[in-house]
Amino acid sequence: LMGFKDGTRNASDLAASVWVGDEGPAWLRGGSYLVVRKIRMALEHWDKTDVEFQEEVIGRRKRSGAPLGKDRERDTPDFEAVDADGNPVIAENAHLRMAAPETNSGLQILRRGYSYNDGANFTAERWPPWRQGIEYDAGLLFIAYQRDPRTGFIRLFENMSKIDALNQFTTHVGGGLFACPGGT
Repeated sequence: LMGFKDGTRNASDLAASVWVGDEGPAWLRGGSYLVVRKIRMALEHWDKTDVEFQEEVIGRRKRSGAPLGKDRERDTPDFEAVDADGNPVIAENAHLRMAAPETNSGLQILRRGYSYNDGANFTAERWPPWRQGIEYDAGLLFIAYQRDPRTGFIRLFENMSKIDALNQFTTHVGGGLFACPGGT
């Protein structure tokens, strides 16, 4: 809904990232843990920001999906690249950097995102300046499979929840953790 490609850099080694091994309980070996999050996006604010700022927040080009400083969507981001002023090409708090395996000790999860849209709400302030507007109840249903949520999603989310620039436009409104036994 924000107009950017999502999930380009997903886990590729499923045995190492997704399937529970000997470290897990016997009944869950060969299965996976599933994290589900409902994330509301403040689209009414996001859509009013300049595309250049949106690209800085995400760390990718909106049109191509390429990491900043690269040409194609699947190019590997260069987190060492700096601009002429010495600033990182991909900001220190860009969503792409915050979720990248390179900045999370190689951590990868298998994730998918699905848009949801539960309509819009009319808002009216009852104090000066008495603004009125529309607030969308829409966003992302984020699902992620991983071998161990303690070393997967929880560790990744701890980093992202603190300084990810995307947080100013998103609110986590629900979620759950599920154990999915193997063989199904």
